[in-house]
Amino acid sequence: MSYEIENSSSERSLERLSEVRTFIEASKRSVDKVDEMQAEAERNLEKLNEVVFEDAFEITGHGKFNYLVLLTCGLIMLNVSMESVGMSYVITAAECDLGLTSEHKGLVNAAAFIGIISTSFLWGYLGDRYGRRAVMLPAMVLSAVFSIASSFSTNVWMLLILRFFTGCLVSASSATVYAYLGEMHTSSRRAAAIAWSSAFISFSFMILPGLAWLIIPGKWSFLMGGFKMVPWRIFIWSWCAPGLVAALALLWLPESPRFILATSGPDKALPVLARMYACNKNSRESNFPVEKIVTGTLDTTKSGGFVGAIKNFSLLFRPPLLRCVFISHTLMFAVFMLSSGLYVWVPDILNSMLRSTSEESITICQIIHEKFQAAKNSTLNASKQTCQSEVAVQVFPISMGMGAVFAVTYLAIGVFIGRVGRKTLYSTIMVVCGLATVGAAFVPQGGAATALLIISLCSGCAASILPAIAVDVFPTCLRAMAMCVMYMVGRTGAAVGSNLLGATLDMHCQLAFSVFGIFSAGSTLLIVFWPKPEKIREEMEERGLSY
Repeated sequence: MSYEIENSSSERSLERLSEVRTFIEASKRSVDKVDEMQAEAERNLEKLNEVVFEDAFEITGHGKFNYLVLLTCGLIMLNVSMESVGMSYVITAAECDLGLTSEHKGLVNAAAFIGIISTSFLWGYLGDRYGRRAVMLPAMVLSAVFSIASSFSTNVWMLLILRFFTGCLVSASSATVYAYLGEMHTSSRRAAAIAWSSAFISFSFMILPGLAWLIIPGKWSFLMGGFKMVPWRIFIWSWCAPGLVAALALLWLPESPRFILATSGPDKALPVLARMYACNKNSRESNFPVEKIVTGTLDTTKSGGFVGAIKNFSLLFRPPLLRCVFISHTLMFAVFMLSSGLYVWVPDILNSMLRSTSEESITICQIIHEKFQAAKNSTLNASKQTCQSEVAVQVFPISMGMGAVFAVTYLAIGVFIGRVGRKTLYSTIMVVCGLATVGAAFVPQGGAATALLIISLCSGCAASILPAIAVDVFPTCLRAMAMCVMYMVGRTGAAVGSNLLGATLDMHCQLAFSVFGIFSAGSTLLIVFWPKPEKIREEMEERGLSY
């Protein structure tokens, strides 16, 4: 009897213990649920917080989206570079087909630069009014159309006109791309992003001679609609590919959120930031933890129209921006005059050096002088000779070696720009390249002269540092315009340099090289007078302009 009572008591105890365990587990679930609800509430409260634009931009992170932007902008820069200097490999091969003289070659080399110069202001205005992406996308497609059309040229004037229009369209992205790239990155990553993306420019100096090596020496031809296509014409087609690929990428990429913020307000910029966040974090746009962006007033670029753009443009030529404009534009002129102005002649100079029959150690200038004298004599005996336009095959691997040096220099800039400093790095490059330019004209050994030429052409790498220096001081409503005008002045330097060399290489070669080198090295003194960006921004923000 007592055993049954004890057994019954034990069963009741077990039942009570089970009930207690069930209650505890239920309590734990309730606590967990409360914690989850509290965390969700905190997230909702956090999401409802108002965030300034720069903080919201930082929240988007740095990942796949930024890498795609960098790659796309790199392809755009690659396309601009190839369209600008690609004709330097064509002029020798097309010399007989189009009857090119030395003066014609200078004009053909400068045609794209002249097109870029003449339309830079227009594209700057359109870029600041309608958007960076909206301007670059259609212009890149049309530039490829005109570039391919130029391959069908039957005389020098047709080629000049089509290359000019190609340059006009290339101008849309030649400087706007720096505004777009800079606005897609935080201020701490902007300089490095511009430097890394600019490294693609160096790839053009490897890709162009590589393609030329594969295509131009060929003896083949074929008919297309009754028109005879020869290697140099197909070569022009080949350098249009990067721009078309970049155009496809821009179809997916959005407009710059900073531009949208300045012209349409924070509500329109927020979805772009959410898209950047989703891509970088492998998340959904709805998970972007910012509900509202707090930023100042809209800029007047959109409502003011062309008159407003002219009014804003005038700010570039008034303090405090006047000093920035004068310094950055003068430096860009020097960079392009030396790098691009000289580069378009380098394949022709190398071809002259490699085809020289002199057994003595003579300078580049002596070789060039002999070539011009030979060309003058052949002109007098033109009726007795047949035109021959062959390119020494050794030109191409040497040019690719140049490209490799440029690539290493660009990559080094990307690594050291944050450690050494932008201004110090720029000045060092330009001084070294300027001195190398002077030396290249006086060194009697061909190998040493070629090496100095390669070093002097590395001055073009400094063009990637100047936008990183200048982009911080210009407000959003002026940034594309300022970059376009700066590159317009730079391309003017390229056109001046190309034609100046074409006019002086035969009779005043050493003087020309000396002037180029001394001017480029000496211009770096201006960087000492560059103002502090924080002071400029503070003063411009007091005038109601946003960054």
